Amino acid sequence: MKPFPNDTERPSFLNSAANGTRVRFDTAMRLDVIRRQMEFEETLADTSIRFLADRVFDQIEGHQGWEKNLSSEERRTLLDSLAERHRAAFLRSPLELDVERVVQDLLKTLRDENRLRPDLDDPLAPVPSKWTAFVEPLKESFGVEKVGFFQAVTEAMDAFRSKETIRWCKQANLALFNPAMLHFEEALLAEMESLGHMQGLWAADADLKPVKSKLDPKALASEFGENAFLWHKSKAELVQEFDEAVRQIGWANIWTQPIINRVDMLSTGVRTQLAAKVYGRSQEQIQEVSNQVAEALRSIPGAVDVVADQGVGKGYVEIEVDRERAARYGVNIGDVQDVIEIALGGKPITQTVEGRERYPVRLRYARDFRMDELSIRHILIAPESGGGSAGGMGGGVTAGMGAAPSASASKGNTPQRPAIYLTDVANVRVVEGPVMIKSENGLLRSYVQLNVRDRDIVGFVEEAQRLIANKIKLPEGSYLEWTGQFEHQVRARKTLRIVFPAVLILIFLILYVTYHDLTHAVLMMLAVPGALAGGVLFQWLFGYNFSVAVWVGYIACFGMATETGIIMLVYLRDAIAERGGLEGLQSLAELEEAVMTGAIHRLRRE
Repeated sequence: MKPFPNDTERPSFLNSAANGTRVRFDTAMRLDVIRRQMEFEETLADTSIRFLADRVFDQIEGHQGWEKNLSSEERRTLLDSLAERHRAAFLRSPLELDVERVVQDLLKTLRDENRLRPDLDDPLAPVPSKWTAFVEPLKESFGVEKVGFFQAVTEAMDAFRSKETIRWCKQANLALFNPAMLHFEEALLAEMESLGHMQGLWAADADLKPVKSKLDPKALASEFGENAFLWHKSKAELVQEFDEAVRQIGWANIWTQPIINRVDMLSTGVRTQLAAKVYGRSQEQIQEVSNQVAEALRSIPGAVDVVADQGVGKGYVEIEVDRERAARYGVNIGDVQDVIEIALGGKPITQTVEGRERYPVRLRYARDFRMDELSIRHILIAPESGGGSAGGMGGGVTAGMGAAPSASASKGNTPQRPAIYLTDVANVRVVEGPVMIKSENGLLRSYVQLNVRDRDIVGFVEEAQRLIANKIKLPEGSYLEWTGQFEHQVRARKTLRIVFPAVLILIFLILYVTYHDLTHAVLMMLAVPGALAGGVLFQWLFGYNFSVAVWVGYIACFGMATETGIIMLVYLRDAIAERGGLEGLQSLAELEEAVMTGAIHRLRRE
């Protein structure tokens, strides 16, 4: 490395190198883990097939169905061939159908080799025992369904695979440490060189050969590994990486889960935790306000997956009838509209009767004659006619069509009226319009959807409302409403404002009714502030945001605190009663001894 130009360049360079090294390290570690996982999946597939084969062999031995036993070598060869044929189905998550195929293939091979007794009809039937006649009727009386061989062996195989996977994960975590240190040092050296080249801080390679020989990744990994450790990535970190990997220009990702997605859609109408409803009188108005709201929300800490509904982007065919041109051709506006309706949308012309059923018969242009703008322009309004009145068009009709007057017209005969198409009497064009028109409460409506991460959703809404009120001036006739999961928390918080003090009052009343002593009741209630302080401390340590579950947890915490205080008071009163009550205590030292004795008894009993 060349010397840094100034002291401020060094921290920036180190920070960029650290971030780049982390990305390279994650990539290298994932490739290593995927390779190990693929090797394990092949091993697990083979062991799963052998697990099934052992269950089948146990069934055959239980029925004493061997005609000719398998030697160890024959058994190994049979299982290897069976695993080779069915390994692909057991690499991921085998189903009961895959289990059935393996078992049936194994039985077929055994029968083809004449290894089973000819009189053994069903080797997979339950092996009878002396308890069968008693247990089976008992199960039927209690409504226990019979489990077939394939279902039972599939469940046992799933449990076996889960146990093996957990065991492999523990071993892989231990085995990954040393390769991880080497991957990190290799990524660090590569990132330092790459970043140094980009910023012009990397010296000539020829001058660095003696230095590079000392930068051995293995030696650096050994030194770095003395003070390093690995930990699992959290869900938030994985979601952030997913978002960076699949982000596309013009698209916004919403990371949710199937069940909560359905619940949110049914309860709030949106797919995310939170949404701002923008109401207005026109599509352009609500689109502009939605974009401004989305831009403001992105600046608030905790806002992720912010996306505003885009109201435009759909192509519409717009047909505007030109009254002057239609009058020049002698065509009525109603006739033009009827032709458009029939050609594009279809129009019922009659009804067919099929017994008690009635079916409308609709007349409509074939798809090839209405599939694009050019085809629509050539929809026939009036066919070519050879006689009759020109409908006020006279000779100017053919001139208007760009053709010379016919020979019959020049001789003074009745002029021929040409065919009239839609493009002759109307302007046809494709315009951009709304993809979907959403309305609510008599106004147009649009959503600005988002999720909230790493903070309280109710506090986020309150901050967002203040920011938007100060930063965005809504046009006349437009306003905002907020919807999402926070609505449930707001309703619950209103209820808890009544429930919370009511719980404390009820606890105090129950204590007073129990002891008939105001002093003892107040003494027990002194445990509540301690429980509140402990709850707040642990909530801060574990990073939990306020929610309905947290409030309910505080109520339970108060109940447990008073319960603990009641138990302590019982032992204290017993200890004092054994010494003749407060009247029997002659000094403060005796009182302290009685309190300590009761407290010790309580701790031992706990």
